[in-house]
Amino acid sequence: MHPRDLLIAMANDARGWLEAWAKDFAESEATATGGAPLNPIAWQLGHIASAQDHVYQLFTGEPTIVPKGVWQVSGIGQPPPPADVRYASLAELWALLGRTQQRLLGLLDGASESDLERPPLEENKHFHTLAQATYEISLHENYHVGMIGALRKALGKTRSS
Repeated sequence: MHPRDLLIAMANDARGWLEAWAKDFAESEATATGGAPLNPIAWQLGHIASAQDHVYQLFTGEPTIVPKGVWQVSGIGQPPPPADVRYASLAELWALLGRTQQRLLGLLDGASESDLERPPLEENKHFHTLAQATYEISLHENYHVGMIGALRKALGKTRSS
């Protein structure tokens, strides 16, 4: 298996886990935390999209597709949002996640082994190659799936399957 194919499979697998654990949240639950010290599902989804698009930007130089309001609330390195923050709707966040996933997969789709070893366009303390960045962004997404599992528990939200 080509390393590129493994990275694509990892990204798709991470997205499958995210959908399995988060797709059944209703809009009425978007900002709920059940009193736990966790970020709500709307923050989690916006953060995953922001992080994924950040990786894409680092290697292409293209502008972000994450709306400024989403980035300001849940982007990388942003301060915790205030209690009265207005999040994008879950439908908007899922659509955004679809677009950021497609951009990332498109970046990997035709990548050769030498492409996977290229550094980001700007120095980055976390990512040194395209392969490392796409590998770690999948791990990051799965980390947040775990956080969503904890959020589900705090909310008393069971999974049907």
